[in-house]
Amino acid sequence: MDRGRLEQAVESLEARLTPAYVRAQVSELLREGEDVGGGVNAFRLMQHLLGEAAERDEQVIWAYARLKPALGAALEQVPSLYYFEGD
Repeated sequence: MDRGRLEQAVESLEARLTPAYVRAQVSELLREGEDVGGGVNAFRLMQHLLGEAAERDEQVIWAYARLKPALGAALEQVPSLYYFEGD
C-alpha cells in the first residue's frame, strides 16, 4: 500500500478511536486469545485496527506512533482496560 493510502487509513482510524470502539476491538482480540504476558499488545491491536491498510511491520509501527496519543486517551476512559508503556 502506498503511503498516501496508509495516511488516509490512519486519519480515518483516529476519528474512530472512541473508548467504546477501542473496548470493542480489544474484546474481539481477547476472544481470539491473549498475547504472551496477558492482554493484547499494541502491535497486535494496531494490526487489527489497520487491517489491510498496513502490509508491513514498519507501516504498523509508523501508524502506531501517530495514533498513540488518541489510543492512550481512549484507553484512559475505559476502567477495565489499562495501558502499559515500556522502556
